[in-house]
Amino acid sequence: MSLAHPNIFISVGEESADLHASRLCAELKNLHPSMTLYGFGGQKMSGAGVEILYPLPELALIGFIEVAKHLPQIYKIKSLAVKTWKERRPDAVLLVDYPGFHLRLAQEARRMGIPVLYYIAPQAWAWREKRVEVMRKIIDHLFVIFPFEESFFNKRGVKTTYTGHPLIDRIPPFESNPTTRASLSEPLIGLMPGSRRNELRHILPTLLQAASLLKERRPGCRFILPLADALPESILQAYRIPEWVEICRDINYQKRREITFAWTASGTATVENALLGVPMVVVYRTNRLNMFIGRRLVRIPYIGMVNLIAEKGICPEFIQEQCQPDALARCADELLDNPNRYQEMIDDLACVRRKIGAQPASRRAAEAISQFLTVHF
Repeated sequence: MSLAHPNIFISVGEESADLHASRLCAELKNLHPSMTLYGFGGQKMSGAGVEILYPLPELALIGFIEVAKHLPQIYKIKSLAVKTWKERRPDAVLLVDYPGFHLRLAQEARRMGIPVLYYIAPQAWAWREKRVEVMRKIIDHLFVIFPFEESFFNKRGVKTTYTGHPLIDRIPPFESNPTTRASLSEPLIGLMPGSRRNELRHILPTLLQAASLLKERRPGCRFILPLADALPESILQAYRIPEWVEICRDINYQKRREITFAWTASGTATVENALLGVPMVVVYRTNRLNMFIGRRLVRIPYIGMVNLIAEKGICPEFIQEQCQPDALARCADELLDNPNRYQEMIDDLACVRRKIGAQPASRRAAEAISQFLTVHF
């Protein structure tokens, strides 16, 4: 490889990662204007100058059952990657999140002698820690987005650098913005069931029932459903959304900043709310088999990333059978009745933001990747 003309294959498997990767790719292009980027991704990566060979985020799998259903398709995509590498030998393969598929790709790249870089780490600290043994053998360098991950992976022999969470680039500190948040007496309640169809199916009906109960108790409540970019609005027709629930797209988080409290599906949205300073509870439901398997593999005290970063349960969690409409409505009602507890949660969320850091994460990740390329080529 000539550092003047680097040639990188990149793969992204989900909509949110497509956005994060697009910002990373833009920063890489700034550092190396002649860099060639091609691989698997979505529209946002395409807009950042990446040649998309397959729209992998459209697969958007979650859970053990969903992956099993798509094994033939996954094998076909892996074969496409190998074929591409043989025809257009990349200087490095950059894999983003999506470990169920990407660790398989990494093994193929290793067999072909192609350096493997990995951005947004598999959550081996939460479950399937044996993955670390595989990662140590097939990943040349890991770039992580949570501060505690750097020491976890380095201690286990995986060369790792913490580059900050990419959401920092998109969400300025809420302390520096004039508050537009609705009051506790007339709150704006967020319904955030997740960005995947499967999550919507299992979580949204419960949130709608909880909203109905809370509206009965607090007639002054308003409700908002920020719909993920990856989901068409037509998908909501099956859920009979009441007219008093506002449905919106909120790419720039302007509506989210106004939310008083949110029921939030475990995942990236909890980190977004933390950075926005939006008090929340964490919810999650899936099919029984996924939960049965997951409970036997997961070994962390919390499911919400916001609580894991804080290293304490700052936001209540309602998982599977605990995720019931009455319990969710009661929790919201109690928090809105307790200004001191409400402010305490806001203060705890501010601490989470400080732990994540403030430096531009995408730029830091691009610089770290560039340094790897400089040292190794």
